[in-house]
Amino acid sequence: MTLILVLLASLAAVAQEATERSVSIEALGVHNVVGINFDSRFKGNHGFGFRVGMGYALGNGKHIYISPSGDKTQGFAFPLEVNYLLGKNDQKLELGLGASLGYYSERIEFPTIGAHQYMPVTNRGFGYFVFGNIGYRLHTRSGLMLRAGWAPSINFDDGGTHYLHRRLLTSLYIAVGWRL
Repeated sequence: MTLILVLLASLAAVAQEATERSVSIEALGVHNVVGINFDSRFKGNHGFGFRVGMGYALGNGKHIYISPSGDKTQGFAFPLEVNYLLGKNDQKLELGLGASLGYYSERIEFPTIGAHQYMPVTNRGFGYFVFGNIGYRLHTRSGLMLRAGWAPSINFDDGGTHYLHRRLLTSLYIAVGWRL
């Protein structure tokens, strides 16, 4: 019984300190093209928190953005990230680790017999990559949030079955949002 009372008291103390929450629209980065994010701190407006999002990816072949082939890949992804905010007041350094899980459609054009004729084949499936996040975050007193940074990613080449290969250059991002 004492343990339950201690847990309830600690939960009440945590609930009294307002957690910072925000919603943002992000271009590039872990969303590949564009996406929306929900971000929340576990306590207060600094320290550990998390981000969940939904984004749209479009690219040539398995290489989102940059590819010499005429193949197309597109899909929806859901990035999940645990992050940490360092700094005081409105300006912070954002550091995070996460994974982006998605469902992609890949259209491949195979050459056929004859000049300039191709047979399209469409594959659909689950794709994923893990990423880091190093960024700058500004929260103004009016509630506006600006984020910019770099989200380098690592994907595990499993023979091309996960439909997505990323390039470091495409991992830069910018986001605009609002504090809730």
